[in-house]
Amino acid sequence: MIEELKSEIEKTFGRKISDRGDCEELANDLYAKTGAVLSYNTLRRMYGLAEFRKPRENTLDQLSVYCGFKSYKDFSQRYAEVDIWPTWESLYVAISHQSSDKFIELLRYRKRRGIHFSLSFTIVARELISRKDLNGLQILFREPDFQFVNLPYDEVAQIGVLIGLHFRTFHDLDIEKSLLQEPNFRDLVFKIFVDYGRLNGKYGLWVQHLAGLDNLDSETRIFVNCIEAWRQVLAKEPILDIMMDEVPELSLDQHPILFGRIFGLKYLTTAKKRKKQQLLNQMQARLISQPQFITELLYEPAVQALVTQNEELYQFVDQHEHLVNDIKFWYHYSQVAIHKVFQVATAIQLKQYHKALTILKLIPFGHMRHGYREFIELYVAFFHWKISEALQNKDVQKLKQEFEHFRNEIDYPLFTDSYFENYFKD
Repeated sequence: MIEELKSEIEKTFGRKISDRGDCEELANDLYAKTGAVLSYNTLRRMYGLAEFRKPRENTLDQLSVYCGFKSYKDFSQRYAEVDIWPTWESLYVAISHQSSDKFIELLRYRKRRGIHFSLSFTIVARELISRKDLNGLQILFREPDFQFVNLPYDEVAQIGVLIGLHFRTFHDLDIEKSLLQEPNFRDLVFKIFVDYGRLNGKYGLWVQHLAGLDNLDSETRIFVNCIEAWRQVLAKEPILDIMMDEVPELSLDQHPILFGRIFGLKYLTTAKKRKKQQLLNQMQARLISQPQFITELLYEPAVQALVTQNEELYQFVDQHEHLVNDIKFWYHYSQVAIHKVFQVATAIQLKQYHKALTILKLIPFGHMRHGYREFIELYVAFFHWKISEALQNKDVQKLKQEFEHFRNEIDYPLFTDSYFENYFKD
C-alpha cells in the first residue's frame, strides 16, 4: 500500500514529487498541517530520489494523517472504500452512525483533499439540525479544523447561506439559542447569512437574543449593533446614539464588508459636516490603498444608499461604481449583482431607460445570495415596472403586479406608498 499512499500524498500536496525541492516543501506542508516533523531526506528515499529504504511505521502514520486518515492501518483498510464508494452514499453512512467520530473523520478527509467540503459540511449540519441533535452540532462547530479562520471565505459563504436557509423552516428556540452561543456558528452562519428579508422575523429574533447576551465577543457585538441599527432604518425608527456609540470608528484591520457597513451607518447617522468628510476621507483612502477590495468595501454602502436615498452617500458610491468589476470568488458574483442593481437606479434617475434595461438583463440573479436576494428583488421588480412605464411598454400592468407581490412578501414600515411614489423624484 506504500505506492498507493505515495499517490495520495501527491494528491493532497497538489503536485508530483520529483526533486529535492518538492520534498523540502512537502516536509514544510506536512508540519504546517499536522505538526509532524519529517526529514526531507526521508521523503527523498520514499520517492526514489535517494537510495530507497522502507519507511518506518511512524513515518507512514504521519503521512497517512496528512492525507486525512487516522493512521497507516486506517489508510490501508479504508483506501479502496474511500475511492470507490459513491461520494454522497459514504457521507450519509457516516452520519448514520451513533458516534460523531465517523462524520467528523470523513469531513476532515474531504477538507484536506478538497472534495465537496462545504456542501458535505452543510449536509451534516442540516441533518443534525433536523434531528435536533445538539450534542452532534456542538461537536461539529467546535471541531478545530472547521473553524472560520481555517476555511476559505468562498467556502464559508456557501456554508452560511445553505445552513441559514434551513432555519427559515426549522423552529426550535432552545436549539437555536444554544447554537448562537457557539462562536463558530455565529461566524459561519449568523454573520454570513444576513437575512435582510426577515429582520422583523426569525433573523431579527436572533439579533435581539444576541444583543441581550453578556458574554458576546466584541466583533459579534459590533455586528449585532450594526444590524439592529439597519433594522431601525427599515422600521422607520430613530437610531439611538447609544447604539452607534458602541460601533467603533473605522479601522484598516476591519473586514472590508464590515468597514463598508460601519462607514455607511455612521455617515447616515451623523449631522456634522466635519465628521462626514472624515468618513469620506477614510473610505477614499482605503479604496485607494486596497483596490482589490473595492467590491466588498462599497457593497453595504450601495445597499444603504439604494434604500435610504441619502443624496451624499448615493453620490459617493456612484462615483466609484465603475471600479466594481473584480470577480475572483463565487461570493463576488452576488456582490457585483447588487452593485448592478444600484447602477440601474442611477440610470433610471438619469432617464437612461434603455441602458437601465440592458443592465437589468445582465444581472446574474442566480448568483445572488439568499438573504439579500428577496430584499433586492423588490427593487428589481420596482425598477422593471418604472422602466416599462417610462417606455410605455405593453407589460406595465403585469410588472406592477409583480412588484406588488414582492412588496407584500417584505413588509417593512419604510416601504410606504409615498416611498415608492417619490423614489425617482428630485
